[in-house]
Amino acid sequence: MNNSRRAFTVVEMMVYVGIFSLLLAGVASMFKYLGHFQSATKRLDVLHDLRLSSFRLAEELALSQEFLFPTGDNPLETVHQIIYFDNKYELIGVFIKKDNPSDRFGELVKLNWTEHLKNGKKGEPRLEKLVGGAIELNVGRPSPDYIEYELKIEELKPDGQPSGKVFSLVNSARLRGKL
Repeated sequence: MNNSRRAFTVVEMMVYVGIFSLLLAGVASMFKYLGHFQSATKRLDVLHDLRLSSFRLAEELALSQEFLFPTGDNPLETVHQIIYFDNKYELIGVFIKKDNPSDRFGELVKLNWTEHLKNGKKGEPRLEKLVGGAIELNVGRPSPDYIEYELKIEELKPDGQPSGKVFSLVNSARLRGKL
């Protein structure tokens, strides 16, 4: 008598299909969470860029010689750019540059106007990009040697379109490099 089996029973097939379904569901959920991790990492990168550019700007402002704008005449006034003399007495402007005035966001840039004048105003001034996706720069000057600013940026998708996530950072600087 030969008792060798060549087929599966219905119960065995159901067990195998159930195990395969559980494995497939685990792999699918792993890919789903991988997408969440990638977006969270990208968000952290955007936040890091914002913090780093704000730190560099605050440090440069603290070491500058004089704040020119905002003037500080009205401590409650809010403006949208910063103009100052840096520690080498070069005239620097920080503002949001938009390609089109109707754009919602642009780039926070720094312009060294003294360098541009030294070059004989040849071509467009060289703008140093501090951070992209900038929506708003609000600057106040509550006292003559103190400036505070708030920068809002929007996270951009890989294709350059806004994602709808807005980050805001408030920072300040007190003159300490004035001679």
